[in-house]
Amino acid sequence: MDKIHHVAIQVNNIKTAVKWYTDKFDASLDYEDETWALLKFSNLSLALVMPDQHPPHFAIESTNAEAFGKLTKHRDGTASVYIEDPFGNAVEIIEIE
Repeated sequence: MDKIHHVAIQVNNIKTAVKWYTDKFDASLDYEDETWALLKFSNLSLALVMPDQHPPHFAIESTNAEAFGKLTKHRDGTASVYIEDPFGNAVEIIEIE
């Protein structure tokens, strides 16, 4: 069974968003740079992304991610491809080994 890895929401300031979410909720910071951050909750992760860098989306881990298209390597070591569902929602398919 595939697994939802994260949900990504757009924010205008990564540092401010990280502070707000970690102050309000019991979440840990997995990664942060100027364009995105990843917060870990007990059941999934929340990606905070800049509007000009990433679309709002949700990500699914899949053992056959390459079947959805050419994978792009990311700075955090993951590889993925973005697709759209029939309704125009962005879905990131993350390769898992």
